Amino acid sequence: MWYILWQALVTVLVIYSILNILSKLVVMIFNPEPYAQKDVFVVIKVKNQEQNIERVVRSVILHNLKINCGGYVPNILIVDTGSSDRTKEVSEKLCSQYSFVFYTTEEEFEKTKKDF
Repeated sequence: MWYILWQALVTVLVIYSILNILSKLVVMIFNPEPYAQKDVFVVIKVKNQEQNIERVVRSVILHNLKINCGGYVPNILIVDTGSSDRTKEVSEKLCSQYSFVFYTTEEEFEKTKKDF
């Protein structure tokens, strides 16, 4: 009896896995860019977040890769509101690692907002 239940459970899990993989393949083939808007920004305002900024940015990247099946990550703008620690250096390191991560100060951000 237990053997039959075990086999049924394994069969259901295998079928579920195959369907899940197929659905992701269909999405990747027929919709390679889920979002056509390339001007989407995630704005992260920080002040003295040297310890946390790298973890937060990487979390945003991983979250978007997960929900978009690896196809799209929005631009990430780090806005420094006057940090006195190494937040700027950590942010600039992230900018050099990822082409879609940008760093600016609050003053520059406010000037840019007025232009739009």
